[in-house]
Amino acid sequence: MERLTPKDIFNKDFPRERKGYSRQAVDEFLDLVIQNYEEVLEENERLKEELERAKAQAVNREVIDDILHRLERLERMA
Repeated sequence: MERLTPKDIFNKDFPRERKGYSRQAVDEFLDLVIQNYEEVLEENERLKEELERAKAQAVNREVIDDILHRLERLERMA
């Protein structure tokens, strides 16, 4: 299934029928959906960036821990 974008939601046209939903109510709801969807996409991008930073910090921490461990071994040997 193709992922929708806020623009897809905005540009969606529904067939008009004699007895249907209020066009204004549908438009207002779709505006709310678009706004919420954009917020979710932005939050998702922010969380991806935070995850990448956390991964980099974890790798750096592993390297630092390894160096400290080696230094401790060297100190015990000396």
